Amino acid sequence: MAFAPDWVLESACSVVAKRFIIGEMPLEAYSNRFSRSLSERYTDTSADKLIGTIEGMMHFMATIEGDNVLLVCDSFTYNRVSLDNNGSPRKIKSLFRSALSPQKTQSSADNAIKAFRSFVFRLRSDPSLLAPKAWDPSTVQDLDWLADIFKQQVRITDSL
Repeated sequence: MAFAPDWVLESACSVVAKRFIIGEMPLEAYSNRFSRSLSERYTDTSADKLIGTIEGMMHFMATIEGDNVLLVCDSFTYNRVSLDNNGSPRKIKSLFRSALSPQKTQSSADNAIKAFRSFVFRLRSDPSLLAPKAWDPSTVQDLDWLADIFKQQVRITDSL
């Protein structure tokens, strides 16, 4: 099976959450569109999984006060795309493999929500985790098709 790496699921859900918050369409439109695009490479990126993860992230953000949700989403995406779990810079493509390659184990919506919650608490105590103001996923070397998915157009008909 071809499962999405955890960081891909987490960053995609963070991008969808931000686009939903600033957008004018239902969450289903964003999640269906992203699911269709991600499903071309990964088998575990159903719209239901994306919606569950995004709702968990947004529910958590609603329970804490005083944080700029858009800034948190941008920073989470930046950190998941740019850094490995240990904090070292992520190499998207290396000599023998790609960080975008499908994994053998399925990513978990619960683990993605836990990673988001953990990041929010770390961000509160460590402002160095904030995304640079001009950061854009399309500027990340070798992110290619994933950056295109993050910027894709979503239409109201995608909610069907």
